[in-house]
Amino acid sequence: MSKRVAGCDLGKASASFVLARVDDGGSMVVEDVEYVLHDGKALDRFERWYRDKDVAACAALAATGVYAAELGEPVFVLPEDSCQEAALEMEPGLEESLNLVSIGARGYGVLSRRPSASPLNGGRPSLVYQYLENDKCSSGTGENIQRMAGRFGLTIEEADALALAAENGIPITARCSVFAKSEMTHFANQGQPRGDLFKGYFASVARNTRALLARNEVDGPVYLIGGPSRIRSFKKSFEELLGREVCSPRHSLSFEAIGAGAIAAEQVRNGPVRRLPENPREFIQSRNRRFAVLEPAHRWKDKVTIMAERAAQPESARRPSILGLDLGSTGAKAVLTSVETGQPVLDVYDRTRGNPVDAARRLVETILEHTEPDVRAIGVTGSGREAVATLLRAVFPGNDRIVVLNEIVAHATAANHCNGDSTSDLSVIEIGGQDAKYIRIQGGRIVESDMNKACSAGTGSFLEEQAAFYDVDDIGEFVRLASTASRPPDLGLMCTVYVADAASEALKDGFELADVFAGFQ
Repeated sequence: MSKRVAGCDLGKASASFVLARVDDGGSMVVEDVEYVLHDGKALDRFERWYRDKDVAACAALAATGVYAAELGEPVFVLPEDSCQEAALEMEPGLEESLNLVSIGARGYGVLSRRPSASPLNGGRPSLVYQYLENDKCSSGTGENIQRMAGRFGLTIEEADALALAAENGIPITARCSVFAKSEMTHFANQGQPRGDLFKGYFASVARNTRALLARNEVDGPVYLIGGPSRIRSFKKSFEELLGREVCSPRHSLSFEAIGAGAIAAEQVRNGPVRRLPENPREFIQSRNRRFAVLEPAHRWKDKVTIMAERAAQPESARRPSILGLDLGSTGAKAVLTSVETGQPVLDVYDRTRGNPVDAARRLVETILEHTEPDVRAIGVTGSGREAVATLLRAVFPGNDRIVVLNEIVAHATAANHCNGDSTSDLSVIEIGGQDAKYIRIQGGRIVESDMNKACSAGTGSFLEEQAAFYDVDDIGEFVRLASTASRPPDLGLMCTVYVADAASEALKDGFELADVFAGFQ
């Protein structure tokens, strides 16, 4: 009598589910395969699949992936490389000597297989497997690729299409995802085409993958599995580095889940297995990680003065004014300031979207929708200032009323203007989308300044990305939630790749989303 078995791979960003049947001869036949993105709710998606597919009626269930550690007996929890080995064994047509490269949301690895020098009793060579994975940092993997594309307002598919169409790629450092983001933003603000950027970025990820493969490679073909295996530009660069074609096996997105199912089938063939319960919550168990609890920042809100926003005065904008443009890595701002009063009369905001020139155009269009300004001069600052200034000088050649300032000078000038006391000793701390700055002013002059030199960890873009990751699209709602937190967990002060992982663990430990948002800040 045939029996049903189940396997699943609960990864960082996606989940794969497999149902199979073991016939009387012991062979496993896959009947159903499902691949989904779970948006950080892997166990919720697992529970729904378990109930919808009546997995409780299966003879055995095996699981792998980062979230599989949350499952207890009678589920067989397995390492990913064991599942890959089992899945390869189910493909008798594959070469005995081969390399399997897996790229997931949180990491990538290489499983090599070669015949042993010592044959089995039947004379057929035994197969030797060796597995190697990337270091702790998950830079260049699927989750960071998705975030990088989203930063430029693109889907992965759109970024891939642009990269394929690009003739030249700009070299990007993909060893660290935070450095890569900094470089991509820097080049974009110089006006470099997005296609060239993503072509260079995918090529860099391919180089990292090739370097790992070189440490564990055997003679034989290379097979590619995992979500990023569908990125054509990455695959093309990877093939160019290898000098040969790369293929993907059947069910390449659910390969580990297939292997988990195969191991579950093996357990059934070896003897009785403990029955699965009707309710999956009987074996879902949370691992607790202890976090220190910080004092909520709102306890000191009475020590903070927030300057009131001035109401827009479109009619005043018709009088002589100065146009100020700030083209940052994430946000783009425009302000019209009255020549007569020195006060702002109209301001607008937009996203830079990786293209400061286009952002400046949209800002000007928005201003023209509100009023007909009499602009006498233009000041430009922000990381995208040079690209926009080049365009302005081309439009207004020989005009000495186009002023380009770096952000430190612009911040200090604004601080002096808002403070009104030129003798004050001021400290300015600015946290932007890509960097953070400290400026000290004495007697109206800058006497000291500093900023983060390379790593942009902890700046505004990270907060925005995390808000979006947890389905909070309004940054104002993100701020409101963080402001109401009572138990912010200490998520660490180091690399945001690790901080983001700590946030996921904190939620599992029972912290509220508002607490985690406050912990980020």
